[in-house]
Amino acid sequence: MTQPYRGLTRLAASAVALLLIIAPAYASAATRSHYSSRSSSSQYQYRGHSSAIQKAIDKLDDDEVEDLPIPIVLGVSVANLWPNFGDPRDGGARTHEGLDIMAPRGSFIASPTDAVVTKIGTGDSAGNYVYTAAPGGETFAYMHLDQLPENIEVGDVLEPGDFIGFVGNTGDAAGGPTHLHFEVRDGRTPTDPLPRLTKEFTLEERITALTGALKELERELKEAD
Repeated sequence: MTQPYRGLTRLAASAVALLLIIAPAYASAATRSHYSSRSSSSQYQYRGHSSAIQKAIDKLDDDEVEDLPIPIVLGVSVANLWPNFGDPRDGGARTHEGLDIMAPRGSFIASPTDAVVTKIGTGDSAGNYVYTAAPGGETFAYMHLDQLPENIEVGDVLEPGDFIGFVGNTGDAAGGPTHLHFEVRDGRTPTDPLPRLTKEFTLEERITALTGALKELERELKEAD
């Protein structure tokens, strides 16, 4: 599929999805779910970041968010998830350090918590990825993205529902089914995200994510002209 055609397809999907949820969102007067109060300081340090980024990270809450919404905005429910953290990889040479969440290419990914973007790039294994600092000193990683979101930069401060990228199968997932590799690390130690993915985004958070996706797609289409 050519890039302009893919952009048009995503733009149409985003517009339809936004229309489907925006009316009930306003009608029900849904309010954002606050996960925890923010703290003015943090005991955790993220090496190699500028003082401005570190200050943003320090404002994250000291407590981990125990109950997370699935970071796929639409189309994936808790019942669709299955355990694959710790599964053997490379013939047992290593284990799977995240949770693979199956979703169609181009599905919208959003931050499940308040967060700070700490790293954006491309790797042979991870493909296109975004890393964020999360409350409680955790790090969340989003891998195999279809492409790198150019509207997101290192240092950006995110709220629940803020757009991160699109599901793909880049890196060592190339040729396989599209999915999001969602990774949660406590320091350097990977932990299983599955028990904590207990809910879906609120209507307001979905609108926030879809608005961000539309902005990214509009940029893509302008560049394609």
